[in-house]
Amino acid sequence: MKLTRLIVVFSGLSLAFPAAWSQTYTPDPSTGTPGTPLTNPAGGLGSQTGITGNLGGGNATTVTPAAQGTVGGPGGPSGLFNTYNTNPDNMAAAGTGLLNSSHDFTTNALANAPSVGLCTFCHTPHKASSTLLLWNHTMSANTFAWDVAATTAGTALPGFTGNGYKGPSAKCLSCHDGSVSIGDVSWFNGASRTGSNSLNPGGISNVKFQVGKTGKLNGTHPVAIPYPLNGAPNVYNGSTTGARLATNDFVTDPTANNIRLYSDVGGGQIVGKVTPGKTGIECSSCHDPHNKAANDVMFLRGKLVGSSLTDGYLCLQCHVK
Repeated sequence: MKLTRLIVVFSGLSLAFPAAWSQTYTPDPSTGTPGTPLTNPAGGLGSQTGITGNLGGGNATTVTPAAQGTVGGPGGPSGLFNTYNTNPDNMAAAGTGLLNSSHDFTTNALANAPSVGLCTFCHTPHKASSTLLLWNHTMSANTFAWDVAATTAGTALPGFTGNGYKGPSAKCLSCHDGSVSIGDVSWFNGASRTGSNSLNPGGISNVKFQVGKTGKLNGTHPVAIPYPLNGAPNVYNGSTTGARLATNDFVTDPTANNIRLYSDVGGGQIVGKVTPGKTGIECSSCHDPHNKAANDVMFLRGKLVGSSLTDGYLCLQCHVK
């Protein structure tokens, strides 16, 4: 039997599957706007929502595998269409936890992994790379910095090293800078999984939303810097709140608005609490990687859209504008 094959091409990625699916799937690679839906020959869910994501450094479109005949399911197109959960139609509901979220690698093909526990890629009860948080994932070797030395208010942007800084941003970037594969963990199921033996070897990450590639955080909201808690100067990660900072442009204590702040207690230790004079922000100030405190897509602690603090708009949970 001769099979006609249908090729779908994205930027930097080509996939092939049987032409039983009657239409091509062509999202806009710049906006992520869904294009022509696939038609499921087996019935059921035929229209798959698509959003552009970053796969191995290039744009690729991913959808949610579902039942018989759907993308990634039995009889459907290739499972290389990996789960992409930042679409509210196919993600864990905000605040419901890690299961079925973008950080659930038990079902997310991005990890290229066998069946594992829900928490294993970041934490393990034994043989972790550090006792702190029982951290299991290999840290990035990059040194992270911005394209400017300080904010317009004079707050220095000191940067940090991925495998030296103790703040949570370094842990976020151990996956999201794209230099370490998602499956490169210290230990799993009685065996080492580092380097060439990792679950996803080669040091190439296929994580979506790459931030800080090669250590450059240009154009990214500063992290690992002080926050003007209580309208006063604070010192954090070796940086002091800038002298030109207009403190009335900042919420006095944004933790009341579900934003998480951290404290630099000395000796390189960053702890998850508020200490006047020593308080700062990290990636997880605005994102909850476990989804428990999330209010919107991308694990956001506030809303992606809005116009006021009271309607939950994320930016205004810290900034008074």
